[in-house]
Amino acid sequence: MTFDQLLNYFDGQSYRDIEKQTGIALAQLTYYKNHGIPEGRQAILEIQTGGALKANVTPLVKLEDLEPA
Repeated sequence: MTFDQLLNYFDGQSYRDIEKQTGIALAQLTYYKNHGIPEGRQAILEIQTGGALKANVTPLVKLEDLEPA
């Protein structure tokens, strides 16, 4: 998910309102705006929004599926 998607979900509310609803500190929201939302936080937001926002996470790979070096 992108930061813009997060803002759109909260329908243009202030960062303070988003902070109160998500528990994400104001400084972290600013960081996410500039650097993107980490995968772990995206997963938490997906749960918090009941799936309305979708995390963009890297799929895990089984060790058995890796080719030997």
